[in-house]
Amino acid sequence: MPAASRTVPVRVRTAAAPRSTSQQQPSPGVSAFALLAGIALLGNGLKSIVSSSVLVSEAQFAALLGISTVHVALLLESIIAGMVVALATCPLLLQRLTARALGIVACVAATVAFATFAFVDLSDSAAWVRELSAFGCFAIGAGALALLAPAAQVLVALAPTPAMRTTLTSMWTGAAPAGFLVAPQLVKVMLPVMGIGFYFLGFSALPLVMMALLGLLGFALPAVRHAGVAVSALPRRMLLAFVATVIAFEVWTTSGSVGSYVAPATLLGLAAFAATGLDLAREVKRYTFPPELTGVTGGLLLALFVLQFPTTGFFDTAFLAQHQFAQAFIADRATLAAAAQILGTLAAGVLVHRRPAAQHALLLGFAVIALAGLGAIAAYPWITHPLYYLWTPAVEGFGAAGVTVLVCLAVVRDASRYPLLAALPSIAIMLGTEFGLELLQLVFALTGTAGIGADGAYGAVFFAQVAFALAVPVLIVLANRRGVRQ
Repeated sequence: MPAASRTVPVRVRTAAAPRSTSQQQPSPGVSAFALLAGIALLGNGLKSIVSSSVLVSEAQFAALLGISTVHVALLLESIIAGMVVALATCPLLLQRLTARALGIVACVAATVAFATFAFVDLSDSAAWVRELSAFGCFAIGAGALALLAPAAQVLVALAPTPAMRTTLTSMWTGAAPAGFLVAPQLVKVMLPVMGIGFYFLGFSALPLVMMALLGLLGFALPAVRHAGVAVSALPRRMLLAFVATVIAFEVWTTSGSVGSYVAPATLLGLAAFAATGLDLAREVKRYTFPPELTGVTGGLLLALFVLQFPTTGFFDTAFLAQHQFAQAFIADRATLAAAAQILGTLAAGVLVHRRPAAQHALLLGFAVIALAGLGAIAAYPWITHPLYYLWTPAVEGFGAAGVTVLVCLAVVRDASRYPLLAALPSIAIMLGTEFGLELLQLVFALTGTAGIGADGAYGAVFFAQVAFALAVPVLIVLANRRGVRQ
């Protein structure tokens, strides 16, 4: 029986304390909820803040670091690579550490990484030393922050009541777009005044707040002291093959985007990715997965993974930049899209809480809304009205956020039987985003070299996004049918 189930009697006895005690201090359920709320928000929001801080002001970062904008683009690549590789190791780590312990270790690593970069930047170090520290510290720090997302999700699954789990999962999902809303304001207001060194020195304190919350949670909810270690451990060789495949994929795609997809080094990376992928496929074929990973929940996780392919928002933003739209317009558009994602998260959480039996219909409904937004984006090369560009990503973001929170809720519901399951949505989201970005980048590069022009290449990417989005409702229907058969 999972550790969470063994601690239920302890929780019930604590709640039955004398009336005078309960009036003087919050009940364990209330205090645990407050701590979990902070963990959910910081756990999934900090990585968005650090990545979007670089993304929203590449030129400003280039000026402050004294490097070219090309190098800042590479810095962003290293941040994303650090997150992806860190999340690839998450299943392996959660079979050695509890979710709470993993979160504390990740907080320490993030604080040390960003504080190190800050001190190097504030010192009289040479430019190449500052640049090297930026690449190393940002990759390590972002990877550590990425690990907080699955750790927080595993802990959210231990909330005492279904209503708490629904609310906390909605908060966890909405924390990522909230981070994208906060970062531009921080960059606009604080970065010019503080400078990049003091900015990240202050940022390095936020993981310490998260660590304090994790420490206090161990007293408010004792079940977390054992949460996150898988009951049925996945084979170590398979997990190592998975990590090797992700690293090989990052090497191949980074080499292709920096140089050329037909360069010898890139082709060598492709060969390494193919070899590690085949090894992973062999390991997967040998293993009999638990029903939680192959049933309806596994199908929904696959739908969530595929949903990330078309919903990155990178190419439609690049299209507007290519057509010389004002940076303020692009920023306002991104703000509106992030706000729509938060609204979609809240709407899906409220609806499924009121009508749990309608979860499948809600999943399909939000998937269709996301598809409608992406279909509208596909018309960008032909419709040039600014208002059209403004609302389309909001529609797509609203639908995608609704699907995301509903899938996460389905996973959290089954996570009591298989604790590692709660960490999988974070992995699916990050790996799906990276895989989709690189796949669409490949489409853009290949169509761009075919002599059809930039608008034609963007059009090909937009239609590829629609094709991926069409697969999402199909996967949801198949997952539901698999659940009915079971």
